[in-house]
Amino acid sequence: MPEHVGSLSPHTIFTVSDSLRYLEPQQLEVFLQSFNAWCAATDRQEYVRSRQRMRALFLLLRFTGARLGEVLTLDDRTAFDFSRKIVCLGHGETKRDVPLETFASDSIQEVLESSMGYSLRGHFFHMDPGYVRRIFYARAMDCGLPKALATPRVLRYSRALEMVRGGVPLLVVSNVLGHLSADILATFRNYTNDDVTSIVRKAHNEMQRRTSARNSFVGHVARVSADGIMAEVEVVTESGMSIFSLITEESLRTLKICIGTPVVATIKAPYIDISKQYACNNEGCRNKFTCSVERIASTEVLSEVTGHLEDGSGICSLVSKNVIDSLNIDVGSLVDVYFKELSVVLHSVY
Repeated sequence: MPEHVGSLSPHTIFTVSDSLRYLEPQQLEVFLQSFNAWCAATDRQEYVRSRQRMRALFLLLRFTGARLGEVLTLDDRTAFDFSRKIVCLGHGETKRDVPLETFASDSIQEVLESSMGYSLRGHFFHMDPGYVRRIFYARAMDCGLPKALATPRVLRYSRALEMVRGGVPLLVVSNVLGHLSADILATFRNYTNDDVTSIVRKAHNEMQRRTSARNSFVGHVARVSADGIMAEVEVVTESGMSIFSLITEESLRTLKICIGTPVVATIKAPYIDISKQYACNNEGCRNKFTCSVERIASTEVLSEVTGHLEDGSGICSLVSKNVIDSLNIDVGSLVDVYFKELSVVLHSVY
């Protein structure tokens, strides 16, 4: 049984919870420039080395989203693969290879392989966490950032948000960062009513571009009923009209459908049947609506009937010309249009 399903990713449209502390891209750049200026402000060898160590640590936190404890215990002799621009972080279940941006990888490699870094190999990043935080606070003060945002944890959440905004799936973000907590992951799924409206409208426009069918309905999931194999999904449109779709439970999971999920329901024109008003005696047909016919275009074989439902939604049906002739309908006629639940394609937004 063929089943049509689809999804759209609204990674550029979501509201971050007020409880999450993070830095915007321009603030992250200002923070980095503060470290650069600090390193360039001295030529005393002992100060140069300590400041370059701290800058390298900042780069690692900034571009990996790692926990401070992971970096402070890092063995720099074995953790880096500069040919692949990879750093291995964590232990046990959180052990993972994290890609580094070229700029960060090259900068860290340069200082590690320099004469001042060579004598510290193996424990280059082993520093007192209190000292690290004091330096972070001082650099933030230099560039006008709030002290509360000048922490390794804020860098971690900022990196997570940066990746989500870049379209990286949440599961991948969590894996790269060594498992984010459920509470933090939830903040990246936080959509306001305005966000939901924007997402659904964007999905609707996208679906209109993808298909020539004019039968697409914006709404949200109002009810889900499953039997272990199949699932019936009720979609309530913006006008309050209910449309029912029958999909597999596997598709239900794939589309991440639950109560309240914004969706677009589409039906291809050949799957929409027409009958004279009140002539359809199929009481089990849940997707049945009254249509006002606005146009009929026929060939010797097929007829395309277009019109509007009672709520103003456009509808288009493609049927045999013999059906139209037998119904004796014309522009202005009121007819019933109906379609099977299996014919309704759902496109979720997640």
